[in-house]
Amino acid sequence: MLPLLLAGPRRTVETAFGAIPLEYGFRTWWWRTERCVEIAIAKHVLNGREASSVLEVGNVLALAGVAGHAVVDKYEPGPGVLNVDIIDFQPARRYDIAVSISTLEHVGFDEHPQDPEKATVALAHLAGLADQLLVTIPVGYNREFDGRFVEGPFDVVELLVKTSRLGRWESRPIEQAASIRYGSPYSCGNAVLVGSRGLSRA
Repeated sequence: MLPLLLAGPRRTVETAFGAIPLEYGFRTWWWRTERCVEIAIAKHVLNGREASSVLEVGNVLALAGVAGHAVVDKYEPGPGVLNVDIIDFQPARRYDIAVSISTLEHVGFDEHPQDPEKATVALAHLAGLADQLLVTIPVGYNREFDGRFVEGPFDVVELLVKTSRLGRWESRPIEQAASIRYGSPYSCGNAVLVGSRGLSRA
């Protein structure tokens, strides 16, 4: 499977931001997961921005070499990472953009005791910390949050669906999200919801 990816042209995905080249991450196996499309979109949106203007919730983008910005992650230690719960985070200033990659679906859902409302509260709080937003979640991991995400503080929410084990993705009508399962037929996220606010369209 991997040799086929290496031999073929770099694939793109059509998004609200235009056609974006996917991030295969051969050493990190992104091509097998939703990271393939999520990191591609995040890098596209953040390209050319000052690191000081960016807030990230969930320490994900450092894996893609995007660093120097503020990162809030309750559990994961790392250089410059603030280990604080996002709903308790009160920065001294407002950021230009807040980004979160496959993180908010875990808030409250993978914590003990479980709190089904906490992810929605976290999203609302995050929306108040920046003028622009880019947030992605894998469809079906936290099914209750999927619906609340679509109704969240965004200008646009789009559904991107994995269509091949070889890391092919395409845009689909948002209504199809309800029928997509996490981890099936491919490993990890088989689709992602991408919510954005205040970002220029293609």
